[in-house]
Amino acid sequence: VILAGAAFGPRFGLLLGLTSFVVSAVLSGGIGPWLPFQMLALAWMGAGAGLLGRLTRRLRPWPEVAALAVYGWVWGFVFGAIMNLWFWPFQRGGATDWEPGLSLADSLRRYRAFYAVTSFPWDAAGALANAAIILAVGVPLMGTLRRHAHRLDPVVVLDAAELASPRTRPGRVDPAAPASVQP
Repeated sequence: VILAGAAFGPRFGLLLGLTSFVVSAVLSGGIGPWLPFQMLALAWMGAGAGLLGRLTRRLRPWPEVAALAVYGWVWGFVFGAIMNLWFWPFQRGGATDWEPGLSLADSLRRYRAFYAVTSFPWDAAGALANAAIILAVGVPLMGTLRRHAHRLDPVVVLDAAELASPRTRPGRVDPAAPASVQP
């Protein structure tokens, strides 16, 4: 999603992130209350990669892929932190659980402790895998994706007659058009 988003743009990255998890959940039976969080997190990841790709487009291949690998490493942790939000507010009975009436600072402090205890090692492995995979396949894959990115750009071709008088359709005479433009 990161490489495709960087190559094809933020809209494509967002849509790829959304649809990837929907298709995966349908095929694997992984539909549950976590699915909207997965969809939104991966969509934001893809859209952000598209925005980053606009900035790195002019770089040489290795610096661009290095920037995308750092982005993937950071998103390994961000994705995990977003995913915890689907169940963390409903946990009960611990010092790291959310409670109604807590201030924002106390809620963030408890969430940070919860994340460090439950998710940080798993997300660190995911972040490292993101960066390693992007570094391993990024240069050849980005070259291929960028070569074909122009095929996804919409192209509008206007007919010269439509430019002269937008109110005129073939077979219809526009009385307000000058005589030289009428068919």
